[in-house]
Amino acid sequence: MKKNMLHIDELRFLVIHLVLINHWALNLGLVSQPFDKNVYNFFFDLTSPCLAMMSGYLFFYRTKEKFNYTRKLKTRFHSLVIPYIFWSLSFFVIYHLVKEGYTRVFHSSFWYAPESSLDFKSVLMTLLHPPLANFWYLLNLVLILPFNFVFYYLLKNRYIFWAFVLLVLACYSFNIVDLYFNSRFLPYYLVGCYFGYNEKQLPSIPVSKLGVVLLIPVLFFVGLSTAPWKDEVFPLLEMKILIAVFFLISVYNLLDSNQDSLAFKYLEKYKPYSFFLFAINMFLFAFVQRVMLKLGAERYLHYDIVLILFLVLSLTLVILIAFMIGGTLKKRFNQFFLLITGRA
Repeated sequence: MKKNMLHIDELRFLVIHLVLINHWALNLGLVSQPFDKNVYNFFFDLTSPCLAMMSGYLFFYRTKEKFNYTRKLKTRFHSLVIPYIFWSLSFFVIYHLVKEGYTRVFHSSFWYAPESSLDFKSVLMTLLHPPLANFWYLLNLVLILPFNFVFYYLLKNRYIFWAFVLLVLACYSFNIVDLYFNSRFLPYYLVGCYFGYNEKQLPSIPVSKLGVVLLIPVLFFVGLSTAPWKDEVFPLLEMKILIAVFFLISVYNLLDSNQDSLAFKYLEKYKPYSFFLFAINMFLFAFVQRVMLKLGAERYLHYDIVLILFLVLSLTLVILIAFMIGGTLKKRFNQFFLLITGRA
């Protein structure tokens, strides 16, 4: 990463948009009509790894001379722990009410999981198993905080640190032991820790207009072709780490070389909604797509053009609704918005 963190917010916001593409086909598992199942292959397995790498980088950036662990924890408590607790508990209650209401109206559950009772045990379990599936990443970020103190002292000797990284990779690649942390998180987070601690920079490579035309299809191909790779098959995980680094370098330079483009200006303008969009997108997908399916879209998904329109329209609506809700909160309840998005 650049020493001045140039474009890192735009880069992270762009990756979060790819996270939405990861999620846009989830509700199709609920339909009974036949449709082209290849849509499930449109999946970027690079999103969470790239976010994990950036998170590790940011936590250990400029800590080589002084590591104020207490201050880091305090910062992460406001930027991560409080938003995680708020969103997890909020959606636990919201899902309970929506599921119950939906069952009464349509006499069908049409949801991922059965309804949970509103009691103290369920509330505690919600923090360990959040109702929104994409929150596994935030939970990993929260639970890794105590280990960062150990990582710092490992980073002081790069040979010891990389020996530790190789041991972690071996645990995933050969199923030696369950490390709890997701294989799409921990190895990439550790690589980001190393880059941040040593203040490594992403190489700046100017990308011409022709380069943009050639590079974007390459990145799409890499994302699609590596999605089915299994982390427990050696050396696929190790190769995916290299691919994630390549992906970040490529996208960073695409952004850096096209700062006058509409895409960059959009990312720059709306990046304050980055966490908000990540947190709320799965709920909005469930709401938007299920309404569309109930209104009749389910019967026509076997037509490829209808399937594509369904996915693109629902994606667009989710982004627009998220910005409308987030914009209203930011305008009228700015401190509350900053609190729930970790920017307070």
